[in-house]
Amino acid sequence: MDRPSPTIHHLFPLALLSAATIVFEINLTRIFSVAQFYHFAFLIVSLALLGIGASGTFLTIFPFFNQKVTESELAGICCAAGGTMLGSFLLMQFFPLDAYTVVWDPRQVFLFIFHFITLSLPFFMGGLATGILLIRFSKNAGRIYAANLIGSSSFCLFAVTAPVWFVGEGMVTVSMGLACLAAL
Repeated sequence: MDRPSPTIHHLFPLALLSAATIVFEINLTRIFSVAQFYHFAFLIVSLALLGIGASGTFLTIFPFFNQKVTESELAGICCAAGGTMLGSFLLMQFFPLDAYTVVWDPRQVFLFIFHFITLSLPFFMGGLATGILLIRFSKNAGRIYAANLIGSSSFCLFAVTAPVWFVGEGMVTVSMGLACLAAL
């Protein structure tokens, strides 16, 4: 059943979740450009697209999932997005990828795949929350997209300038905090 219009209780958290996602993506790009070869930094855009696309595919294959998700469970998805931001970053540190040895060490290929899947999970969760709201308020999709774009665009400058104060690891925590704030 389609509600007449999304409220500020839907739009503001979506803007915060979108901000958290873009801050996480830009931060990962910076981290990968320093820690790995610079061309691995471009991989982050693919990770984000994979996660968001997979969430749309999930909602298409399992349409009953959207119907069963309550408002509190939607908040839980926002928390899960924040948790997977921190968790995927910590797993990346615990199982480091050595890009120099990928060609001759098969373990590095598995680590690469592991990093790729793990780092796409926060984007999956963010896309899942956005997709659920788009389905629920399909007649007002423009307002959902607007909240998404406002949240993402308003924090782009923050994502580029804030690492001076928070450094790379701190920016992951900031991203997680924004996603968890969206859950409130």
